[in-house]
Amino acid sequence: MATFFTVFIVLQLLLTPPLLLLGQAFNPVRGSDETLIEIECHNAEVPSTCIQCLKSDQRSKNSDRVGIAAIMVNCLQNHAKTLATNMSELASGTADLAMKNVFEECGRGFSSAYKVLSSATSSLEKRKYDEAEMLVYEALEYELKCHWKIGSYGDQIPKDVVYGMKLYEDLSEATDRIVERL
Repeated sequence: MATFFTVFIVLQLLLTPPLLLLGQAFNPVRGSDETLIEIECHNAEVPSTCIQCLKSDQRSKNSDRVGIAAIMVNCLQNHAKTLATNMSELASGTADLAMKNVFEECGRGFSSAYKVLSSATSSLEKRKYDEAEMLVYEALEYELKCHWKIGSYGDQIPKDVVYGMKLYEDLSEATDRIVERL
């Protein structure tokens, strides 16, 4: 068995173009378009969500691991902004004062998450990865608080908003896993 494995490795080395090997040696954080995305998303609970986010951004084709993390944060920011708008619309469309207050509070939370995620991007640019990870988690906390508060209004929340919140959680988890490995 060990002999087969050794022969396999030797054949791989002989058949792999030398320039490809040199390129990987000099730039270990860059991968091929698909390979790096798959590697980075592999540890997410929902890899398909991570992959979809990254493939939706053309910058991912030429990004290193930090660039991949920044794209994930950008996806989160976009979702935070959308959810803030959704919550504001829900607040303005209800006559129930308690429900209105909850939606307004959630809207402010997602707006705050948007700002926190902007700071996370800056932290990534400054190579302060622990700080970026902490900020991604802080942005997730706004969603978790909102999720808890609107739980009693479950049937009155449009399904697309509930789905958007779940997607936000999935993206947050994937982003956190990517950033923690930097």
